[in-house]
Amino acid sequence: MSIIKAEHLKYRYPNTEKLALNDISLEIEKGEFIGIAGRNGAGKSSLGQAINGLVPRFYNGAYGGRVEVNGRLVEETPVEEMCEFVGLIFQNPFNQLSGAAETVFNEVAYGLQNLGIEPEIILSRVEQVLKRLDIWQYRDRNPFELSGGQMQRVAIASILCMEPDIIILDEPTSQLDPQGTEEVFRVVDDLTETGITIIMIEQKLEKLAHYADRIILMSEGRVIDFDTPEKIFSRDDLSEYGIKPPAFTRICREYGLSLPDGTYPVKLEDTKRLFLEKNIRPLKEAGTGALRLNSKDGDTEELFRMENVDFYYTEGTPIFQKLSLTLNNRPTAIIGQNGAGKTTLVRLLKGLLKPVGGSIYFKNDDISKKTVAMLADKVGYVFQNPDDQIFKYNVLDETMFGPLNIGMSEEKAKEEALKALELMGLKGRENVNPYDLELYERKMTAIASVVAMDTDVIILDEPTIAQDYEGRKLIGDMIRHLSSEGKLVIAILHDMDFVEENFERVIVMAHGRILSEGSAEKVFSEDEVLSEAKLQKPYITALRELLGA
Repeated sequence: MSIIKAEHLKYRYPNTEKLALNDISLEIEKGEFIGIAGRNGAGKSSLGQAINGLVPRFYNGAYGGRVEVNGRLVEETPVEEMCEFVGLIFQNPFNQLSGAAETVFNEVAYGLQNLGIEPEIILSRVEQVLKRLDIWQYRDRNPFELSGGQMQRVAIASILCMEPDIIILDEPTSQLDPQGTEEVFRVVDDLTETGITIIMIEQKLEKLAHYADRIILMSEGRVIDFDTPEKIFSRDDLSEYGIKPPAFTRICREYGLSLPDGTYPVKLEDTKRLFLEKNIRPLKEAGTGALRLNSKDGDTEELFRMENVDFYYTEGTPIFQKLSLTLNNRPTAIIGQNGAGKTTLVRLLKGLLKPVGGSIYFKNDDISKKTVAMLADKVGYVFQNPDDQIFKYNVLDETMFGPLNIGMSEEKAKEEALKALELMGLKGRENVNPYDLELYERKMTAIASVVAMDTDVIILDEPTIAQDYEGRKLIGDMIRHLSSEGKLVIAILHDMDFVEENFERVIVMAHGRILSEGSAEKVFSEDEVLSEAKLQKPYITALRELLGA
C-alpha cells in the first residue's frame, strides 16, 4: 500500500506566475528510499515541502490536485499534526536549529520534548542518534559554536530521533565530509529496514544512486521520470535537465560496458565486475585531472607564510600548535573532516582571528596584528553560510558594496560587479532582492560580491554548497579565470572529485594539523593520510586503483 500518493499536484508560490509544481502524480511505498534529482530550481524542495504540508499550509499560494500521506490529506491537516509522522531536514542547518537550547543534547531532544515523549525515552533516543552520527562528544557544546558540517549533523539528529514514519532530507550532506556523508546515508538506509520511508534530495548523485531504490527526475516543476537509478542515469537526455550522471555510469558509457538490461552501472561493484570481465583498465576521464596554473607571468610567488602559529578559542584547548605553512598563487584546496581546523586556518589568513603565538606574513608583511579592514583590499573571504554576509536589498548593490568599501569609484565598482555577476551566472538578476533567491543563488551572490573586489587572494569556504552540476561548473570556471589572472584561490571543500579536477595544490588537515600537502595525484595516493583525515578518494581514482590501472 502506498504511504504517499500525489494526484495532479499543482502549486504556485504567492506573487509568482510560474508553477513550482506542475501536474505531479506519483506513489511511494512504505519503507522505500526515494531520491529526487534535478537542476536547481527544478521543484525538488517544493515537492518535499508539499509532502510534509508546508506547501500549501505555511507558504500559501495557489494549490491544486491532492496529496495523501499516511491516510491524511495534506491540505486539510495542520502542519503541527503532519510533523508527528513526517520529518523534514532543511537544506541549511541554520534554518533548522531552534536557538532555544544551549547544548547539542538539548537541541536534539527539543522536538521530542514538544511531543511529550517520556524523559527516559528521550535520553535513550538522543544518546543513540548522537553516537550513530559521531557527535556524542559534542553533546555539551553550544550547537552554534560547531563547524557547519557538525551543525548539519545536529540538525539531522534532531529529526532522526523523533522516528517519524517518513523523513524528507533536503541536501542533508552538503556541508559534510566524505565519512560524515557515508554515515548519514547508511543511517537513513538502515531506517528503511524498520519501515521508515526516506525521501532525499541530493546533488551527490554517486551516493544517491548507490542507496536509493528509485529516483524521481524533475525539471521545471514536472516529474520527467521515476525509476531505478540505473534506468534514470542511463538516459541519453540528462544534460537537458542539468544532470551529470554518476562517475561509474559515465565511465561505463565511455567504454560501452552495460548491464544485461542495457542500462549502465551506478555502483562501484557492478562497474568493477564489468571492467574485469572485459579485461579493461580505465584511463582517466577526458577533462579530469588537477588544474595547472596559467597565471599572467607563470610565477609562483610566496603570498602567505605562517610561522609556528598557536591558536585556541578556549584557553587550554589548543586548535593549532606551532603550525607552519606557506602559500603561493597556485589554486589550493584545503580538505579534511568536519572540525579539522580548516575554517579556523583561513580566518587567521583573513585576519578575522588573531594568533595567540607565532606570526603570519602576507607578501613578507607581518599581518598578525592587522585589522580585517587593513586586509580588505588584499584578501577576500566568502563565508560558508551566505546569509552571514548578505544584507543589501538588491543583488547589484550587494555586489558593489565591497568594491565601494575599499575605495573603488562608483563607476569602477559597478563595472567589476557586473563582470562578477556574469561570471557567477547571475546576469539578469541584478535587481532581485537577495533574500528572495534560493540558497544556491545567494551563495553565488556572496562569491560575486568578493570577486568584484579584485583582491589578490580569494578564500572560499565550502563554495559548492547547494550547487548542482551547472553551478559547480561555473565555480570551477571561476577558479580557472581568477588563477589565470595570477590570483590565489583558496577553497575549503568536501567534494573530492571537484578538488581533483580544479586544484593544483591540496592540503589535508586533521585535528588541527597538516597531515600532507602536494598535488591532488600525490595526496589521493596516500591511503594512511586519507584514513586519518576520514576522507575518500575521487570515484574514478578509486576505481582505477582497484583495477590496478
